[in-house]
Amino acid sequence: MSDQQTKQEQIKDSMKDKKKEEEKPKVPYFSLFRFATFTDKCLMIMGAIASVINGFSFPAWSFIFGQMVDQFSPTSGYDGLIHNASVQAMWFAIIGAISLALSAIQIACWQYTGEKQAICYRKFYFQAILKQEIGWFDKNNPNQLATKIATECFAIQGAISDKVATFITTISMFFGGFIVAYLRGWLMSLVVSATIPVIFAGGMIVAVVIKKAEQVSQQAYTSAGGVAEQALNAVKTIKSLNGEDYELKNYSQKIIQAYKTNVKFSMVTGLGVGITFCCMFLAYSLSFWYGGKLINNETENSIYDRAYTSGDVMVCFFSILTGGFSLGQATPCIKDFMKGQQAAVDVFAVLDRVPLIKDIPNAKKISNLIGKFEFKNVSFSYPTKSDVKTLKNISFQVLPNQKTALVGESGCGKSTIMQLIERFYDPQEGEVILDGINVKELSLKWMRNQIGYVGQEPVLFAATVRENLQFGNLDATDVEMIEALKQANAWEFVQKLEKGLDTYVGNMGNQLSGGQKQRICIARAILKNPKILLLDEATSALDRKNEREIQETLDYVSNGRTTIVIAHRLMTVKNSNHVFVIDEGEIIEQGGFQELINKPNGKFAGLAKNQIFHEENSQNGELQEIQIARKQSSKINENNLPIRTSFKKSESINKNGQCVVEIKNEEKVGQIELTDEQIALQKKEQKKKEEKEDKAFASRLVKMNQPEQGWFILAMVITLGSGLLFPLAGLILGNFISTLSQPQDNDFIDEVNRLALYFLLLAIGSLILYTAQLHLFNRVGEGLTLRLRQETFKKMLRMPCSWFDEASNTPGTLSSKLSSDCQIINILTTNVISIQFQNLSTLLAGLIIAFVFSWRVTLVGLACMPAMMIAGALQVKFTEGFSDQTDKAYKGSGNIVTDAVTNIRTVASFANEQKIMEMMDQQLQKPAEGMKKKSIISGLMFGISQFCMFGIYALIFYVSAYFVRDYGLTIKDMYVSMFCILFAGFGIGNNNAFVGDVTAAKASARNIFKILDSEDEIQFHQRVHSPQSLKLTSHGQIVFDNVTFQYPTRDTPVFKNLSFKINQGQHIAFVGPSGCGKSTIIQILLRFYDDFTGKITIDGVDIRQYDIASLRSNFGVVFQDPILFDDSFKENIKYNTQDVTFDDIRRAAIQANAIHFIEGNEKRQEDLHNENQTLTSASGFDRKVGIKGSQISGGQKQRVAVARAILKNPKIMLLDEATSALDQDNEAILQQALVDILKNKTSITIAHRINTIKDSDIIFVLQEGKIMEQGKYDELMSQKGFFYNINHN
Repeated sequence: MSDQQTKQEQIKDSMKDKKKEEEKPKVPYFSLFRFATFTDKCLMIMGAIASVINGFSFPAWSFIFGQMVDQFSPTSGYDGLIHNASVQAMWFAIIGAISLALSAIQIACWQYTGEKQAICYRKFYFQAILKQEIGWFDKNNPNQLATKIATECFAIQGAISDKVATFITTISMFFGGFIVAYLRGWLMSLVVSATIPVIFAGGMIVAVVIKKAEQVSQQAYTSAGGVAEQALNAVKTIKSLNGEDYELKNYSQKIIQAYKTNVKFSMVTGLGVGITFCCMFLAYSLSFWYGGKLINNETENSIYDRAYTSGDVMVCFFSILTGGFSLGQATPCIKDFMKGQQAAVDVFAVLDRVPLIKDIPNAKKISNLIGKFEFKNVSFSYPTKSDVKTLKNISFQVLPNQKTALVGESGCGKSTIMQLIERFYDPQEGEVILDGINVKELSLKWMRNQIGYVGQEPVLFAATVRENLQFGNLDATDVEMIEALKQANAWEFVQKLEKGLDTYVGNMGNQLSGGQKQRICIARAILKNPKILLLDEATSALDRKNEREIQETLDYVSNGRTTIVIAHRLMTVKNSNHVFVIDEGEIIEQGGFQELINKPNGKFAGLAKNQIFHEENSQNGELQEIQIARKQSSKINENNLPIRTSFKKSESINKNGQCVVEIKNEEKVGQIELTDEQIALQKKEQKKKEEKEDKAFASRLVKMNQPEQGWFILAMVITLGSGLLFPLAGLILGNFISTLSQPQDNDFIDEVNRLALYFLLLAIGSLILYTAQLHLFNRVGEGLTLRLRQETFKKMLRMPCSWFDEASNTPGTLSSKLSSDCQIINILTTNVISIQFQNLSTLLAGLIIAFVFSWRVTLVGLACMPAMMIAGALQVKFTEGFSDQTDKAYKGSGNIVTDAVTNIRTVASFANEQKIMEMMDQQLQKPAEGMKKKSIISGLMFGISQFCMFGIYALIFYVSAYFVRDYGLTIKDMYVSMFCILFAGFGIGNNNAFVGDVTAAKASARNIFKILDSEDEIQFHQRVHSPQSLKLTSHGQIVFDNVTFQYPTRDTPVFKNLSFKINQGQHIAFVGPSGCGKSTIIQILLRFYDDFTGKITIDGVDIRQYDIASLRSNFGVVFQDPILFDDSFKENIKYNTQDVTFDDIRRAAIQANAIHFIEGNEKRQEDLHNENQTLTSASGFDRKVGIKGSQISGGQKQRVAVARAILKNPKIMLLDEATSALDQDNEAILQQALVDILKNKTSITIAHRINTIKDSDIIFVLQEGKIMEQGKYDELMSQKGFFYNINHN
């Protein structure tokens, strides 16, 4: 009964959580301006005032036009006609000049403040994320955060930038139109006002539907962004598992969900827009019908104490026309506002969230820190595994200035203790005390600054060696950095790097070996000079020589510090003052090293039994090996390296401001200084190239839209029809004015009714056409975006690893391109192309009708239109340059976000969020520098285009009066031509409103097609090596024949004529110091890099002749730092392996010695599925491992990775330090299992623990890319050379 009650309570809690999720607080629109400064507010108010006044420009035009209608009557004389036309044209010019100034002010003010605030959003959103406790990151996928920041801040920027000015202008135009109408004729205006609620109802439908659609699609796109970012961060693991198509499938499922949602909601959105325009034309119909009735009945206009005239009707009509038309242009703005508000829900939730782990008021700092830690009755469970106790009521003390060791099997809780010391988490029960004070009472930043941490998995950021070291000490000098590197035994290789301290280390430090990364991390901790030092398997990635040297360094650095060590190699804790043995979250033994060793049947003694003898005997040999290695390495003949001319071109600016092109190869290095003329010529050629590419983008996008071609053609036909609506309205208007000017005609009222009926037909047509137009273009646009995202992600996954090594292609930058660039192109298709084509249809139809009625008036209008087009073109040109600059900067900031949030524990441990924010500020400074200039120029160009439009109207009115006098042009023909040109002008003016969107889309298309046009590894293979690839069914013979290789980003070769042979079924091992090239052998075998000289064959065939996927399918790989995906144990083991059962997966887990912790910590989960309240229980295999396996220990991750490789049942196994994170017992069990697994397979093992490779058929000893020795274990020991000194016994 109690179990049933518990289930019911869990169901209720689940329902409450779901309801709470659905009832997220709405963000008021004006809250979006939370980062606006006083200056920003002043500029926005100025821009808003300018927008409001500018909105009255068209209603003012209507008023002046009404005056002209009354004066252009058949009873007016020709001289009076010319005079009146001159006066009204002058007023048009005045309004145009005022509109120029106001347009420039409104656009400049809102664009400047919008971008400025958007930068603040990016900065403070990121800053707020960095402040969250580690438990928050356990529940929020860090791989999605970079995408969320990019998309959500972009959406908010769209809601608070120049679209606000456009919206205010349109609303002002709407109300201004009605004000002018009421002032000219309130009776008729009152009748027309009855249509307003219906028009607004259409707008509300649009707003509500858009908001709901944005909410659902944004969740899907964010989820897809997480999948993409996770994959891009693990690209080598994915390639080794042939998982490109598997990841593409996962990604596609997410974005297809967003596609279906957007298409489904677009029909309702289109219907809302259709209703809005339908109501607008109904208002026109009602207006003219009622206006004709007022004139026919000679109804008194009480405002002027006379009967209603045709001029009164025209003023009311045109005022409502401009106001109603403006509502249509307000719809995209409303859509942007809704997007911004929806995005702000999540942004504000983070900005306003108070971290669970934070400083209390008046947090303490210990003036004389001693460094004594005490755990009192501490129990702890991770937030995502609340029912599994990782620590169980443990109590112990860590004495100051002593070295304390924590030992135990993988997953027993050792690293958890360190995380509680760092206060990444707070225990649910008990206290963690430092120098007698609960750590909750201490300043968090101060405390973490007193702690130096080196983790089991070395974490470097995508920056230079110098910038990585500065995380330890921002103020460190070069001398201090070099000294720290020397102490960490890292300066020897750092000084050999191409740019020394300023060498870029790549994403996650992938330009360096595991040992090199670890040494830089140790140097970073040394540079911090902490009072407390935490070392979690700090030397696990190092060879014995470097481990011995660095262990001596760490022992030296530990003097005078409280040091806590976690280690599986128990010799590294021999000098510890105290050792705690932990088992399943409890301390089961404690004491000195010798005390525990001598304890009969003790846990520690058992762990140490198989290690101590071997370790002690190797101590003297390792010291000798250092000297011998240095002597022998100096004898290596450097001259037998074949010359390989690999040119690298880079541009820089020298001290004189000249552009310098460096051309490097292995024979010579030189600099060529370019003259100013040559630089100008290069820029001109680059500009021509970009213009040519831009022209090709449109046709390429259309080609990619081929599956939607039928929908696109139908949409274009419908848009052609919707574009005819306003020119037809102009034709009806000309007839209306002619009719209203002759109320004495017998058929007057019949003609009025007929023309009103035409407007009614236009209303019905607009409802159908606009609904279909928006829905179809949305379907086409979403289809294009879907395909762009799929093809771009597919191309990224297939790019060679050297492409990912480039600083411009970090995971953060690439995922940002996937999310923001593709979305911008979507806006181009769904909104811009649709409206521009509609406006083009309006322009052409308007001109044709105008030509038919008066070719003279039309030619005058055409002669003036180039001025408007030039103004629009100038706006495009200036906006485009700034768009490219900001685009690069925002993508660079996305990479910083990715680096920080996926390595948040490292960022938090150094308490150096300031350094991260400085890097972010540097990236965001680039768009900030050009904001003011960009805004002013964009505003000025927009203002000029507005002035040109009013100037054209003024000129047309003026010359039309002469045409009436001199050429007998009828009033009717003049008005029809004039109105059709007017609506054609609307088309041009409306196109200018989308200049920014077009510019951004061109820049985004350039980014996307640059990726799609890049040569991926499959294309390179087919072009260079083998168009007809061979399928590999390997027997396992591998031969390296004079192989020379250097990484594309380095100048120093890793290999120098490397040759060796591995026969089928042999078990081969490679040993040697970190950075000697061991892991590179595996990467080249997997064809991560093809740029090597010499020959590598498998079964006698050059590996470059094999199909890449077929080649990799023959390998099972376990990397030194295994990457797991944010999925269940089952899915991680099964990953992309076809036709396997659960029994197969479980068997692999058993063989990898992973079954105990997978099923032993089985977690009960209660989930509510939809409405049927189904209770489900997830087994241990269904439990998620967290981002990068963050919810399990390093040793557990390695065992899952081994299980994944076992399940593939490959012909060749590649094991790169596959057991380095395991304790001795688990390593021994796994090693025994591998003996059985590797039978009848060829295997290559890289190891620093010599006991793991003693049974190898051949051991190759590498030193600086050369094989110094090779043979069986006993043979190498008898030679007493390199290997002997590594393993002297």
